[in-house]
Amino acid sequence: MKTNQKRNLVLLITAVAFIVGIAITAYAEEQAVKIPNVSIVMKCPQCALFGTTPPDGKIEITLADVLKVHGFCALGGTFQFRAAKEVLKLLYGNELPIRHNIKVETSHACCQAAALAYITGARGKDYGAIHTRGKLIILPPEEKKIVFTDIPSGKSVTLRPLFNPHNTMSPLLKKAFKDPSFAPEVTKVMNEKIQEYLTAPIEKLFIVE
Repeated sequence: MKTNQKRNLVLLITAVAFIVGIAITAYAEEQAVKIPNVSIVMKCPQCALFGTTPPDGKIEITLADVLKVHGFCALGGTFQFRAAKEVLKLLYGNELPIRHNIKVETSHACCQAAALAYITGARGKDYGAIHTRGKLIILPPEEKKIVFTDIPSGKSVTLRPLFNPHNTMSPLLKKAFKDPSFAPEVTKVMNEKIQEYLTAPIEKLFIVE
């Protein structure tokens, strides 16, 4: 009996150690920047027509999807995700926006313009599918605005950002590229700012016109 008890105890300890080991390994392998599970839902009638989406044509674009466009500069992508989410509600209300039917004019270039291009389907004049070209226009930086226009109706909404995330991110990235030991500080700022950009009242981020 005692032998069986000892054996069972050993098996129990081994099992617990194994489970704890898996948990520790999984934790260690998690990415350090936490990306909330938020999304923008749009429709693509062409996709529904040809069967690259379900019959309703719905496309769910997550923040994680958007951040993959650039890879490491999470602030700009998150900021523009919030911009698009707010503007699409203003433009379309309870209706789902139609992807590729939106023109975007933005003074925030780099990853921020790429994020908006990914979300809306708009592309520059020399890039992308023919029917999407010319719908993404880069404005001079001094204009400090983002304009979304529903092409069929001509209705538009303008956002005037109260700051540019690039100004926060750029010096941090430059420092981390020179000294990789600084990377955890960049990660900390990313986690803080992602939450801020997603949850702050819109008036703390943009002026809506």
